[in-house]
Amino acid sequence: MLRCGDGAFRHPRSRSAAPRHGPRRGGYTRAVSMSDACALVQAAVDRGDIPGAAIAIGDARDVSIACLGAVAPDDAPVTPDTWYDLASLTKVIATTTLLLRDIMRGTIDPSASLSAYLPEASWLQAAPRLGDATVSDCAHHATGLPAWRPFYTQGLTREALIAQVLQSPLEHAPGTVVYSDLGFITLGHLLERVNGERLDALFAREIADEAFAADLRFGHVGEPCAPTEKCPWRSRLLRGEAHDENASVMDGVSGHAGLFGTIAGVAGFCHAILNERLLTHNALQFVSRRPRQGASGERRGFGWALASPGWSGGDLCSDRSIGHTGFTGTGLWIDLERDAFAVLLTNRVHPTRHRETGIVGLRRRFANAAFAR
Repeated sequence: MLRCGDGAFRHPRSRSAAPRHGPRRGGYTRAVSMSDACALVQAAVDRGDIPGAAIAIGDARDVSIACLGAVAPDDAPVTPDTWYDLASLTKVIATTTLLLRDIMRGTIDPSASLSAYLPEASWLQAAPRLGDATVSDCAHHATGLPAWRPFYTQGLTREALIAQVLQSPLEHAPGTVVYSDLGFITLGHLLERVNGERLDALFAREIADEAFAADLRFGHVGEPCAPTEKCPWRSRLLRGEAHDENASVMDGVSGHAGLFGTIAGVAGFCHAILNERLLTHNALQFVSRRPRQGASGERRGFGWALASPGWSGGDLCSDRSIGHTGFTGTGLWIDLERDAFAVLLTNRVHPTRHRETGIVGLRRRFANAAFAR
C-alpha cells in the first residue's frame, strides 16, 4: 500500500505539504478513518473483488490519499499517477458543474425548455416531447427518456448519435425519475451549443484549470492507466479509452461519460467545490433545492444524487451530502455541512463487468469509514 500524505491540500505528489496532527470531532482522527478505509479496500483487493484502488479522504483544508493493489493482476501497482476511467462521474465533475457555471452567468436558464437551446429536440415528435422538458428536468433525470440505448451498434458518427438521442421517443411520463445516460448526452450537447465549443475544450478551460488540469481529461489517456474490460464489441482490452460504448463513438467526449482522472484530479475537484473555487455557495444550495424522488426511494438533485437511506454514500454523512458513482467502479461523496469529502477509484469491471464484485457494499462501507470522524 502506498500512502501519499496527510497534510495541507496541495497536489498529492507535492513534498511541501505540512502535516497536520491531533484529534478531530471527539478524538476520532483522519488517520483512524483512513486506516479503517484502507483495511476495507485492501480486503476487497485480497478477495479478488477489485485489482486495486486509489482513495482520498479530505476536507476544505487538507487531504489524505492511499493507493492499494495493482491496476490489474500481475501488473503495475496503483500510484497517485494512475489514470482511472471515471465513467458517470463525468456527469457531475464536468456536465453538472459546467451547467451550474452557466446558470451563475445567466447564459442558461434551468427553468427553460430544452427546445429553447436545442430546437431539434422538438422536431418530428408527438407530444410529450423531449424538447418540452426543462433543463432542470433533464439534470434531475426526469425527462421521461429511457436509461440507455445501444446507439454504438449503428455505426454512427458523434453528430449522428447526438441527433438520434434528441429524436428518442420518451418511454416514461415526463417528471418520472429514471436515471438516464441519454439525458446527460443531451445536456452535454446543450453546453456545446450555448458555449460554441466541444465539451472537452470547455471542460479544460472552465474546470480542469481549477482542479489540477494535468489530472482530469476527456478522451484518450496514456500510461499509467488502470484497464477496464476485455470488450467483445471492440475485440480488445480497454486501457486509456472510454469504457462506455456510446461515449467511445463520441470520441470519448460526452456529457454522460468519457472523463478520466487520477486520484489527485478527483480530490482536487472536491477540494475546489468545498472552497467555492468552481461554484458559489448559492449554486451549491441550488443542487438540492428541489429534489426529485425515484421509484426506489433515491433522491435526485440537480445532477447529483442526494443523501437518502441506502444510498451509495453510507449512513454517517449529513443530510446535506451529495455524491455520484460510476459504472467502472468509481465514486465520490461530498458532505457540504461538514466540509468533508471521500473518493474511491477502482476498475471493478476488469476483466469483465459480468461478475459480482460487491462494489455496492464496498462503497457504502468505505463512505462510512470516511465520514465516521
